Amino acid sequence: MRLTEMELGELIRVKHGFAFKSEYFSFEGEQIVLTPGNFYESGGFKSRGDKDRFYTGDYPKQYLLKKQDLIVAMTEQGAGLLGSAALIPDNDHYLHNQRLGLVEIIEPQKIDKYFLYLVFNDDLIRSQIAGSATGTKVKHTAPERIYRCKYSFPSLNNQRKIASIVSAYDDLIENNLTRIKLLEELTQITYEEWFVRMRFPDHETVNTNPETMLPEGWEKRSFHEIGDIVTGKTPSTAEAENFGFDVPFIKTPDMYNAPYVIETTQYLSKKGAETQKNKYLPKNSLIVSCIGSAGEYALVACPSQTNQQINAIKFYDSSHAFYMYCYAKHLKPLLEALGSNGATMTNVNKSKFEKIEVIFPTSNLLTSFNQLAINTFDLIFNLQQKNKLLIEARDILLPRLMTGIIDIEKVELPAVLLARIQESSQHTDEELAPADA
Repeated sequence: MRLTEMELGELIRVKHGFAFKSEYFSFEGEQIVLTPGNFYESGGFKSRGDKDRFYTGDYPKQYLLKKQDLIVAMTEQGAGLLGSAALIPDNDHYLHNQRLGLVEIIEPQKIDKYFLYLVFNDDLIRSQIAGSATGTKVKHTAPERIYRCKYSFPSLNNQRKIASIVSAYDDLIENNLTRIKLLEELTQITYEEWFVRMRFPDHETVNTNPETMLPEGWEKRSFHEIGDIVTGKTPSTAEAENFGFDVPFIKTPDMYNAPYVIETTQYLSKKGAETQKNKYLPKNSLIVSCIGSAGEYALVACPSQTNQQINAIKFYDSSHAFYMYCYAKHLKPLLEALGSNGATMTNVNKSKFEKIEVIFPTSNLLTSFNQLAINTFDLIFNLQQKNKLLIEARDILLPRLMTGIIDIEKVELPAVLLARIQESSQHTDEELAPADA
């Protein structure tokens, strides 16, 4: 496969975003102000959930992003984010702020947008962007520095072939993520209906206890009554052999892709994990961040350990896991109140955590809920596992395609991918057509 080296400046322009005023940020609204926090380190768009902020003030309309706009992080808000690229998932929902660059293609006959997205997230380009960045504590890049980055490009047709293969993986991953979100929301809706609004099956026939003001048979239980409370710990970092690839070592950022923590950025060796045997957590333990970014929560996918910023509940009764996972959605404001001791960082220790009380329904009602939830969470777990395998396969294949180790010209593509390439070609032809045609 023939490759041609070009500077990005020959193909694109990068536009700065708007300086949105913080006094108009809100927890509710129609348009979300995007930040570098809306990127995954490896690239791709990330919803920040409750952390996303809406904008209620006026702004120039050219900063309202469109579906499939390509944006790049110009500021390293978190380690590894500088230069990360993402494609906008929806029309008229996201705003382009000054810490992001909007990438516009000026030579559509030479570059495919999706392939360009892959290029920005390639280690070769990311290292060039990082190497030319300015700033000490927080690194920044600029359009002119991005323009000087070099990359070896295949022909436009081969770019489209590569893009079609990789996007097929990404579409499968995205479809699974959508299913996971819907399944989780359905379970949460049932939880809210039954245990928050108290419209559980046959609720009309249940009396209210005048002392507790709860339905008859319901009660409050503290966390330590429903399971062992385990505060995580980091083995000695002075001993490198404590770390390896055997036992997942969960930190707060690993919990962002809940419900289950399928992968972690760091693992312990068996030796390191055995130095703190009492920190092991079985599958379906509930983990909650309690220091710093308090209120993140997830379920453990396999025997794991956590660092000291996380408290966990090892349930005495495994049927409590999914009920408590749904309850944990409401924990954040309570943890922030418990952990606000005048310091700048929230800190909820084990003693405070284990005393938190939660309302428990009757065992029969809890069993009914668990029967609904267990099948849903089994499916969620399987979908997350499938996504892990898809991501691994894609990430093995991608560099081989991009560098020509696998010659795309010799790869026979299925009809569905050939149709996608044809569609992409037609879009480019339309862009190049004279305006008065």
